[in-house]
Amino acid sequence: MKLYFYKFVFIFPLSLFAVDVINISGKVLSESGEELIGANVSIVGGYSGTATDASGDYRFDLMKREVENTFLLKASYIGYQSVVDTVELERIQEERLEINFSLPADVMRLESVVVTGFGIQQETKKLGVSIETVRKEQVEDSPEVSLVSALRGNVPGLEVRKTSGDAGTNAFFRIRGTGTISGGHEPLVIVDGSPVSTRTLDSGGRETSERGHPESSSRMADINMDDIESIEVLKGAAASAIYGSRASNGVILITTKSGTTGKTRITYKANYGISGMNKIYPLQQYFGQGDGGDFVGGNSYSWGKILNVSGAPWYDSSQQKDEVYDHVEDITEIGNNYEQTVSALGGNDKTTFYFSMSENYERAHWQTFSEYKKTVSTVFGHQPTRNTPSDFLRRTFRLKGSHLLTDRITLTGSMSYAKVEGNQVIRAHSTDGLAKGLLSTPPDFNLRPYLEPTTQFHRSSTDPYPDTRDGSHKWNNPYWVLYELAQTQSVERAYGNIKLRYDVNNWLSLNYILGTDFSLDQRNDIMPIGTYRIGGVGRYIHEDILDQEWDSNLTFSFDLNKLYNVPIKLVAGHNLNSRSLKRFETTGEEQVLPNYYQIENYSSVTADQYISLVHLESYFVQGTMDLFDQLYFTSAVRNDGSSTFGPADRRHNFFKLSSAWEFSKFYAPDFINFGKLRLAYGQAGEEPRVYAIFAGYTSPSLFSVGEKASLGLNYNGVTGYRSDDEVSNFRIRPERRNEYEGGADLSLFNGRMGISTTFYNAISTDIIYDIDVIPSTGADEMTANGASIRNNGLELTFDYRVMDRKKIKWETKFIYASNRNTVLEMNGVDADMAKTMDPNLVPSQGIAKFSEVSPGHEYAEFKVLSWARFGHGLAVDHDLDINTPDVAIDTLADYNWEKNDVYIGKNGLPIMYSEKIWSGYAPNPDWTGSFYNDIKIGKKIKLSCLIDISMGGHIANYTKNSLYEWGTHADTDKRYHPDFDNPDWFGYEEGVTTEWGKGTFQELINHGHKAIGPGQDTIITFSQNLYENYMGRNTDVINNIEDASYMKLREIALSYNFGPVKIGYLGDPNVTIRISAQDLKTWTNYSGWDPETNMYQDRISGEDYFNQPQTWRANMAIQFNW
Repeated sequence: MKLYFYKFVFIFPLSLFAVDVINISGKVLSESGEELIGANVSIVGGYSGTATDASGDYRFDLMKREVENTFLLKASYIGYQSVVDTVELERIQEERLEINFSLPADVMRLESVVVTGFGIQQETKKLGVSIETVRKEQVEDSPEVSLVSALRGNVPGLEVRKTSGDAGTNAFFRIRGTGTISGGHEPLVIVDGSPVSTRTLDSGGRETSERGHPESSSRMADINMDDIESIEVLKGAAASAIYGSRASNGVILITTKSGTTGKTRITYKANYGISGMNKIYPLQQYFGQGDGGDFVGGNSYSWGKILNVSGAPWYDSSQQKDEVYDHVEDITEIGNNYEQTVSALGGNDKTTFYFSMSENYERAHWQTFSEYKKTVSTVFGHQPTRNTPSDFLRRTFRLKGSHLLTDRITLTGSMSYAKVEGNQVIRAHSTDGLAKGLLSTPPDFNLRPYLEPTTQFHRSSTDPYPDTRDGSHKWNNPYWVLYELAQTQSVERAYGNIKLRYDVNNWLSLNYILGTDFSLDQRNDIMPIGTYRIGGVGRYIHEDILDQEWDSNLTFSFDLNKLYNVPIKLVAGHNLNSRSLKRFETTGEEQVLPNYYQIENYSSVTADQYISLVHLESYFVQGTMDLFDQLYFTSAVRNDGSSTFGPADRRHNFFKLSSAWEFSKFYAPDFINFGKLRLAYGQAGEEPRVYAIFAGYTSPSLFSVGEKASLGLNYNGVTGYRSDDEVSNFRIRPERRNEYEGGADLSLFNGRMGISTTFYNAISTDIIYDIDVIPSTGADEMTANGASIRNNGLELTFDYRVMDRKKIKWETKFIYASNRNTVLEMNGVDADMAKTMDPNLVPSQGIAKFSEVSPGHEYAEFKVLSWARFGHGLAVDHDLDINTPDVAIDTLADYNWEKNDVYIGKNGLPIMYSEKIWSGYAPNPDWTGSFYNDIKIGKKIKLSCLIDISMGGHIANYTKNSLYEWGTHADTDKRYHPDFDNPDWFGYEEGVTTEWGKGTFQELINHGHKAIGPGQDTIITFSQNLYENYMGRNTDVINNIEDASYMKLREIALSYNFGPVKIGYLGDPNVTIRISAQDLKTWTNYSGWDPETNMYQDRISGEDYFNQPQTWRANMAIQFNW
């Protein structure tokens, strides 16, 4: 009896357990027979599943009680169509089941799930709007430190311009054109459900970056790209409307990596690279410093003597050879960068974790002081302000974890910390900037040493022998800029959130997210005694910037299909957001002791403080409905109330509605395996700038009343206050982008080819800018809603799996995006009205040195000084006779002209027009695109290539105007010199040199425009007077507005996977080596450093005024995976 009892107690339960478990195994392959590593195999509607190993094999145990008698087993892998197999329990033999899968291609990734906002997820094939997904590999492999730069060429409609090739450089980015005047252009960025700051605050505290300020890194550079799992780009208002008044520029949703159940996985990556300037600026080497053909020491110009140098047409080896210097080549060297990242992830059924640490360093291509010392005889023990002119160091730490508190409650938390140290070079047009002195210095002046040997004072070509420490420079020696000026930035930043998810039941869940983003930014801007700025007396600026954002988000998700069998899902939520910015700036001028940079060492000290605070409260609801398994609808409404809205109307609504029809389920030819049509409408907004609704007070020591009097604001030594120049506006509203979008998605030839096309038409209304007001208000202007701008365009993505074999796989992708932009109306004046009005009365807003916004014109069209050109209705002194009236040159019947052809007077020269005219050129590209190829050979080798394209758009190359005037540009080497006609000059030759430097003005005109007029065939001399007074800075700019089109070899890369490699006590990690190069080649007609240039950090101005150059990069990375 006992024997039976023991059998019942011990053996019978074991036999039951054995019978209740099924071992499922098999292999997952592509149709070509390639093993798919990491493919997911799971029970549909169940919990059991696993991923394939390095051989494409999978194996897991299934409890019978988890499934019905008939269940579904699904295999899925990114880039392939999922396959589902039906299994019947009664047919399983010996509790073992082997099922192999062969997955067809899916280049469009239609079965992937994307985040559409506030944690809402939808299948790609059901989307009624265009949402672009960027895979983690596209950013993980990039050697860039900024996520924005890494996205170049990867998203249709996303335009990215890197400011320069300096270390930690900024980048501008915008989506589907510009629809604002005074607002920002950057999209809202969300990390794991919480917004993060992407501000670019310029030194001096202004968010609008000025031309002469040092580079300031964007806060997007604080994100470690190795932490990113995926990126979704919500491009249009129909997709981004759920984010209301912060989403008119689009939204970028970043999802970071999370832990997974199972064995802990560890990754270590190391990357090392070099960089160099990708082009040497075209400068002349044939004429020396001076004026009027003679040498003049300390002169700003290079209109001096003829230089006897190799390569010159007059070179004579029997004469004394002049020494010239290649300033650009001499000041540069090879830069370097390195990166180290270590991460670990893992977990169990209840708890998962992810952890990472990284360090990134970049040193720019400018020569260090240590290398400079080798090029001069001695530096007399001098210690510079800095040794390395431009470098960037970022250290990050991230921790993310989740814990299943109960079967229904999950707690997730994440925290990132970034420490950023930046050391920048002052840039752009400022005379303090690097490029001004570098490109303007005459070729026969040796910039080294930059300290005068006997006095150790600042030495430049405009003051080569300074007798005072202040100097009398016209610009700075570029070596002085590199080593004595210093612009440093130190940022400590922490951001993250806590999430709580409560699955109340199978049809209702609650999500709460509390996120924060905090940063402390400390900056120093040092200009020592002797710097050109403010008379050389020295200046020091210290800034403390505290930026913080809190975001609280509560959502309820309802699945009515599970509750009432109605195919509708609803999400309702409430959002609270608070953003604060505190800036304190201390400026010291008139430095007392040299080489000592503390605020107490300055005679004049001023302070400035700025505080802003924005509160936003929002309610939103979104619903999705699926009908007949082929019609998909999404609608949403959001209500925003913001402290920046006028008190007369504190709350505003934003709507969206999208639809999609999967017509291939209704009818499709054999070659179409998926087809979908999309149509959507949405609204998104842009908040007014902080405190725009208020009029404030100011306290200058003097202020002017018109042009009549200057009144003091001091009484008995006490400073007074007066109202500022703006009228308050209690009715200001958010800007609103109303956008229609439609398109189609096709998957062809069994998923090997994918085509996606989208057209959109967006009209931004209630655009905010400063409007002039009548003097009786006591002010000059008012910030108000007063303009509208239209953007419409087309986007196309073409994916094709050219080859899909077991030993070779080749995928290609082409993207295209075009955008057309027009300013429709400003302050009640539209394009038609503007044509009939006095041009001086037409509303216009300058947004850069040359770029303006006005009705009927493209956004940022250049309005510039010009010669008298046809097609503009200009009236000038056409016969150069002051006794005859001016004549409109367009009415002259003797000439067959086209717009912007140049009128040439009888003296053979153009006539300067006295006012600025619209050029007809703007910086916005006609279209952008890229061409990407990815080739995999076996399991080991991968070769990829990305070509980035931007066609159309223009750059105002004002650097060229300046260098024409100074006489250093390469074009000026065809000048006239008086010695060409001097028989005593060693190179004189009758009939040869006497013809040099002469010709018609047509030879100097660009763009294919013609010289037309009575003097069009007149021979003139290309003299200093011509270049200075007809081609220089205060003359025609249109002639140097150049085509900004380019095609760049953005990246080419080769990687090799060695597989598991035994490394002693380190075990046998999987090892991969990747070699890559970026921006190796640029195809362009632009004559400056690079067409991908941006004088302003926060917007594309299309202006090049001594901008910094771009660089090429080459990198090698090694990665270990355990």
